[in-house]
Amino acid sequence: MSIKIITAHPIFNENAVVMSQKYKWTLEKDFDPKPNDLYIVFGGHEISHQLLDVQYRNKSSFGYIILNSEQTNSQFFKNKYYLKLMKNNVVCDYNAITPEWLRTNHDIRVFSYFYFEFMKFNVETKREYDVVFVGSANDKRTAIYNKLKETYPRLNIYFDLEWKYQSPEKLTDLLHKAKVVLNMPYYTNNALETHRINKALSCGCEVISLRSCDEDANKFYEDYITFTDDIVSEVGKELQPKKNYEDLVKALSKKINPHFLFVIDQVHRKLISLSSTNGTPTEAVQEPAATDSNISSNEKKEISMGIFV
Repeated sequence: MSIKIITAHPIFNENAVVMSQKYKWTLEKDFDPKPNDLYIVFGGHEISHQLLDVQYRNKSSFGYIILNSEQTNSQFFKNKYYLKLMKNNVVCDYNAITPEWLRTNHDIRVFSYFYFEFMKFNVETKREYDVVFVGSANDKRTAIYNKLKETYPRLNIYFDLEWKYQSPEKLTDLLHKAKVVLNMPYYTNNALETHRINKALSCGCEVISLRSCDEDANKFYEDYITFTDDIVSEVGKELQPKKNYEDLVKALSKKINPHFLFVIDQVHRKLISLSSTNGTPTEAVQEPAATDSNISSNEKKEISMGIFV
């Protein structure tokens, strides 16, 4: 038996590589599950039907840890296969908003939290872009782009609203040329989109962000990024120095990893006995769930994290 990692979307490739190297878990390219294997899944919402089908054909002899990266307004929460995939397996989440929503609306239990870690490259490049944003298009983001161009005609402002920089390599190259990266939520009732934030910080960018609906996540990230209620106005100001990416990773690792790794270990240890009794992987961790008393309410709020949209 072994712990393996798979990813269903290129945006998570770098996260999967870093996790694999950090914990010596196999990053699997050819998905061929063996009995008692435990798969940590990035982007499971993209291939939920296929994941369920393979698990069914193998009579649930192996398990998944689903790293949910979708927010409460996501269309994927209307997908019956993704909901069933989470119900049948162990789920970890990136923020403190979605777990309660999943429990209330779908009776899906979130067992722990995780965070998005990226490679840190020591690259000295010309920061030719003053302001950069990468994400899906919506009216609010388009309006901010137009207002920025109008207000600051001398700044080199670049918005990619068409996912031209979806691949990790292209995105990294772009961010190494950016001075400031903006973070603007796509959804209402949003979690803090720290996939975008963490990636930008790992590339040496400063970050200006609108606040999320999770005040404790906002408070935690105040040491690392600049929050504002007015993106256009903030771009024209001199930003105050913040802690760097290495400090962020240390803080996140201390806060999140002990419980996350405990859950992984418990599921992995009990998977063999469960497979012999037709149990499901979620039965492996009945006590240490993210909603249980072994994590305080303050800790649950403080370890909120988010994803690009």
